[in-house]
Amino acid sequence: MSRQYVSIALLLFIFLPVKLAIANALEVTPTLYFFNYQEFDQNNVLLDKETGAIPGIKLSYADITKRDSLKFNVSLYGGTVDYDGHTQLGAPHQTETDETLIKLGISYFQHDVIHYPGLFFAGLHYWYWDRDILSRNGVQGLHELYTWYEAELGLKYISAANYWLELSAMYNFKPEMTLILPSDDAEFTLKSRPGFRIRAGKTWAGEQNMTTAISVFAEYWEFGRSDVVFVADFYGSPALLIEPDSETLNSGLEFSFIYNF
Repeated sequence: MSRQYVSIALLLFIFLPVKLAIANALEVTPTLYFFNYQEFDQNNVLLDKETGAIPGIKLSYADITKRDSLKFNVSLYGGTVDYDGHTQLGAPHQTETDETLIKLGISYFQHDVIHYPGLFFAGLHYWYWDRDILSRNGVQGLHELYTWYEAELGLKYISAANYWLELSAMYNFKPEMTLILPSDDAEFTLKSRPGFRIRAGKTWAGEQNMTTAISVFAEYWEFGRSDVVFVADFYGSPALLIEPDSETLNSGLEFSFIYNF
């Protein structure tokens, strides 16, 4: 199944149940997303890094009962960040990168503490990342598309004053990258690695069935080096290419408006 069909299937998976469910809560969350991505060679020497702040928004729908809730969500982040490093062929390159990240998913949250010190939650998400390294200073840029799935398990702690903390472990699986070339695209299969996410915030109960919240988060994951891929026409020449080891440590500031039905 192609990535386009996978994306469409996930969209239907997320939004069709919303149409059938009894509405409980709709959450709109403007986000400032701090992007921090790095790539390394086989000797763990830094090859390049991409850093910068980009805006985003998250939309969530929750079907809530007394004991638990099911949340369907979509997040979109996009903007331009700084690129400082090297190209695949080793040429120094200082430029900018256009970033677009889309995250689709479903999460389950427990509301009653039963067997754990906090409230258990779990999630399954699909990520799509469009990474366009721009051509600058006489150096050819690269346009890459990444997709992967994320499984998440965690605990949430809530104080009497409605401060809360979420700690979760993640595992990203089936990570793939497509290098967009003028003649033909090249496909790279990356290695799966675990990660983690931390979120903390405070919630305020408002009037007219609306709740507001502010939160901060940090999330970390890695992708392992791909196998060597032969490309017959890499901008006019044959080449052996790899997608190197990488680390992502993104963070963000969220403002949530929750409308309860």
